Amino acid sequence: MDYVLEMKNIFKSFGPVHVLEGIDFSLKKGEVRALLGANGAGKSTLIKIVGGVHSQTSGEVFLKGEKVNFKDEYDSKMKGISIIYQELSLIPTLTVIENIFLGRESVRGAFLKKEDMRKEYEQICKDFDFNINPDVITSRLSIANQQMVEIMKAVSWNADIIIMDEPTTSLTNNEKEGLFKIIKRLKKSGKSVIYISHILDEIFLNCDSASIMRNGKLVGNYDVKDLTKGKITELMTGNTNSGIKEKKDQTFADYKSEPVLELQNISRNNVVKNVSFKVHKGEVVGLAGLVGSKRTEIANLIYGVDKRTGGTILMNGKEVNIKSPTEAIANKIGYIPEDRKNLGLILDWEIYKNATAIQIDKFKTRGFLDPKKEKEFTGYGVKKLGIKINNAAQKMKELSGGNQQKVVVSKWLGQDMDLIIYDEPTKGIDIAAKEDIFHTVEEFSKQGIGVIFISSDLDEVLRVSDKIIVIRDGSVVCEMDNKGISVQDIMNKIFDV
Repeated sequence: MDYVLEMKNIFKSFGPVHVLEGIDFSLKKGEVRALLGANGAGKSTLIKIVGGVHSQTSGEVFLKGEKVNFKDEYDSKMKGISIIYQELSLIPTLTVIENIFLGRESVRGAFLKKEDMRKEYEQICKDFDFNINPDVITSRLSIANQQMVEIMKAVSWNADIIIMDEPTTSLTNNEKEGLFKIIKRLKKSGKSVIYISHILDEIFLNCDSASIMRNGKLVGNYDVKDLTKGKITELMTGNTNSGIKEKKDQTFADYKSEPVLELQNISRNNVVKNVSFKVHKGEVVGLAGLVGSKRTEIANLIYGVDKRTGGTILMNGKEVNIKSPTEAIANKIGYIPEDRKNLGLILDWEIYKNATAIQIDKFKTRGFLDPKKEKEFTGYGVKKLGIKINNAAQKMKELSGGNQQKVVVSKWLGQDMDLIIYDEPTKGIDIAAKEDIFHTVEEFSKQGIGVIFISSDLDEVLRVSDKIIVIRDGSVVCEMDNKGISVQDIMNKIFDV
C-alpha cells in the first residue's frame, strides 16, 4: 500500500526521559487520521518530529516512499507538511495578511506583489467563510480569531499533509462547521489530514481511522466506525473503569447564607451591559454563551483586570472596589484564565516556582523563600491532580498542555478563598484530565467556595453547574437551575429560539 507518510520504529528521548518508544505510524493519501491519547502520551512530540521541530533519537521517516530527515520547520513545510499547533504560533506584531504569507510572500524582483497576496487572501476568506480584516495587528484579535488565522495560514500552504492539533478549541459552532467542510474538501482533493482533538464527537464526524497512544507507545490503529467513546477512553487510559460522569450528581450550595458574590448592574462601556447575578457559598454557577459573548469580560471586571464604568460588586454583603488582580486575591478571589500560557504561567520558570507564585508568603523561612517548602507544596498538587512531571525543577514549557493547565489550578490549592473563577479550564486537555479539573471544582465547592465556571462546551457546563447563566453580547439573557435541562434547552436560550 502506498503511504504519503510512514514513521518506522520512532524513539525520542530528552536526556534520560523517554518520550516516544518504538512508534510505527502511517498515513494514506486522502485519509483523515485521528491521533489520540491522554496529555503526556507523546502526540505533540510525534507531530513535532514530522514538523521538523524535533529530530527522532532513532527510527526512520518516509514521505511518499522516500526517506527524509527534516532540517527544520521550514524544510518540513517545503516538503509538503503544514501544521496547526494547539498553541498559537502567529507573530503578534504582524498584521493578519503578513502572518498568512510569512515565508511564502509573492514577490516581483525585490518587491512584494501586495495586490496578488490580497486577492489570494480574499479567496482564502471566501473558502473558509471567515471575515477578518487583513490589515489588523494580530495581537488585537480575540483568541478565537487568531485560531482562525492559524487555520487559514496552514491550509493555504497547499500542503499534501495537514496536521491539526486541537483546531476547534476557540471556535464557534458555525466556525467549526466551516472547518469541517474544509476537511471534507481537503480529503476529496487527495490531501491527508492528521487530526488531534479531545472532543470525541469531532473524531466520529471527521475521521476515517484513529491511532491511539499511551505513555509514549502506540496502543493500536483502528477504524473509527469500530470505536465508541467508552472504548477510546479505555484505550487511552488503560482503565476499564474511567469514572467519568456526565451529569452533576450532588450540590454543596448554601442558599441560606449571604452570597459570596453579588453583581448589581455592572457594566464596562458598551462591552458588558448591566450584568447582575449572585454566587452563594459552595455554589457552582456556569456562564454559558457563544465564543465572543463577553463571558471573559465579565470575569475580568470581577477580578480587577478591567475597570467597571458602572454597577456595584458585593463580596459577602459588603461593597468592594477591586482595581487589580492583587486586590482581587486580597478579597479572596481566585482566577484560572483561558490563556494559560500568557496569563497563567511563566513558561521559562521551573514548575515549583509557577505552582507557588500565588501563595509565595507561605513558603518563606525567616523572610527568605524556602525551595524545600515550595517543592513539598508542588508535590501535593502533583499528587492531588495527577500531574505528570519528572521533577518539580523541570521547566514549565516542557510539560504537555493538559499538565500545564493542572499546574495553573494547583496554584490555588489551600488558598483562603471565597470565590474562584474557571475560564475555559479544559481547553485542549484529554478526557481523564478534564475529570481531574471537574474534581477540583467539586473540592472547592465542598469547602464552601463559590465557583464561576465558563466553558463553551455546554456538556461541561451541565456536568458541573448548580445554576446556569446564559450570556449574549455582554448581557444576561436568563438564569436556569440545573434540574432536568439539556444542552438543547441552553442552546435555545443562547439563540433566542
